[in-house]
Amino acid sequence: MANNESVKITYVKNLNKLNFNSTISVPIDSNVNIKTILNVESYIFDTKVDAGSNKAVISGKIGVNVLYIDTDNMTNTINDSQNFSESFTDNAITADCFISLSNSNVMSSVLSTDGLLKINCDISIEPIVYLNINLPNNLMNFENMIVKKDEVSTTTIANTVNTSFTYNTNIETNMPITKILCYNSHFSCENVTPHDDYALVEGKLLSKLVFESQSGEDSAIKEIVKCENIKSEISIPGLNSENVCDFTFSIDKSKTNISTESDDGENVVSIENTICVCGVVMNAISLDIVDDMYSAENEIDIVKTKREFNKDMMCNRYADTVAGEITLRDDETAIDEVVSNLNAQSEITNSYIKDGYVYVEGVISSRLIYIDENKELKQKQLELPFVINTKISLEQADCMHTNSEIVDSKIRVRRGSVIELEYSLLITVCAYIKTDAEMIDNVTIGKSLDFGSVDFQIYVAHPNESMWELCKRIKSPVDEVMKYNKNLPPVMQGGEKVIIRR
Repeated sequence: MANNESVKITYVKNLNKLNFNSTISVPIDSNVNIKTILNVESYIFDTKVDAGSNKAVISGKIGVNVLYIDTDNMTNTINDSQNFSESFTDNAITADCFISLSNSNVMSSVLSTDGLLKINCDISIEPIVYLNINLPNNLMNFENMIVKKDEVSTTTIANTVNTSFTYNTNIETNMPITKILCYNSHFSCENVTPHDDYALVEGKLLSKLVFESQSGEDSAIKEIVKCENIKSEISIPGLNSENVCDFTFSIDKSKTNISTESDDGENVVSIENTICVCGVVMNAISLDIVDDMYSAENEIDIVKTKREFNKDMMCNRYADTVAGEITLRDDETAIDEVVSNLNAQSEITNSYIKDGYVYVEGVISSRLIYIDENKELKQKQLELPFVINTKISLEQADCMHTNSEIVDSKIRVRRGSVIELEYSLLITVCAYIKTDAEMIDNVTIGKSLDFGSVDFQIYVAHPNESMWELCKRIKSPVDEVMKYNKNLPPVMQGGEKVIIRR
């Protein structure tokens, strides 16, 4: 640790959920005539956070993908994007904190198709702030900066990570592909293993391809779902195997590249997915808590401040299944064929710890596209609430942040009116034990110390070192040593702090 640095204790604070909306106005070509909008998928990308004193600004872009049927009964898509910027305040935000954006969710609704295609995007983001408490290191020139009786293990940020990696997937089908209509993807991380200068990321990539297939004069909308295991290395200079990684992952859909090749009746869709990595690398450290310092006639005065931090951290991922049924209303026609269940998203609405269990409440939303009994193309917004509870191994944990990811989904229709849904979820829980301790804030001897010329020193006794050997080594008489260190034994165990005035 450099002599001019302060100690930084890092802890995590969940800020209030940030909700705002933005309207995207998409110019429509004069040749485009929209009859029915099937689906609007919205997403945010190129996000960045500028933090200051008690305030931060999130900026980036909102992208939309509109799937629609025109007046000639042809299925088409429109893509566009728009910049956004939103500020939020919290007294914990500082210029040197790191803010991660978790559980980003965008819900869209069409406002108008007259001249301009106007889409309202309701954006929900849960910011997680990694805060640094700076402890003034006023005794840096001492052999040990703080006298201690208790030692606390905590973490400190070693590096912030903002990077990405690509993964290529191929989807094969023997159905002729006339047009790619929609591609949705989701990456769920299951494990991050730190190594020297790189991390091994393992997880699952869920891909859903919706395309138009034509056979003779007949055309139909088809869907292929594929789930793949991913194992990829990401370069993180300075990382080592003893670090703790706390990352979030998202797919930058603005950088998704899709190409199609046909060969002997086989169609291969090649897709390049760009997976963004955002988070922190943390080091486990031990901090000395000021508990007592020997003084003579109040010559040494220590000012201590009670600081709150999270003593331990546990990051676990739990797999669970959410299943349920949704019944069509009496005024809705029965389902003949399911075309697709698009844009499935999981949002956590509440999470808490009780009696050694983590409770996670949330809702899974998606848009179902189907052909009804009258052979008309219809759509329906689906919402499935869920509650998951899991035994937690960290005793006395009292604060946490959570995230949920959909890794697989299944849908089945019973009797034409009952929609059976099943989702495989991966719940990430980072739990903490909140505690506090008194940390050194300032040291004075009659007047404020000039830390450029310290007038006392602290030595560490060697194992089995006698009092005579200690005094000889530090070049100080026995009575002077005993004046400020009244409880030193005749023979040291090793590690005892010895204060000497100079």
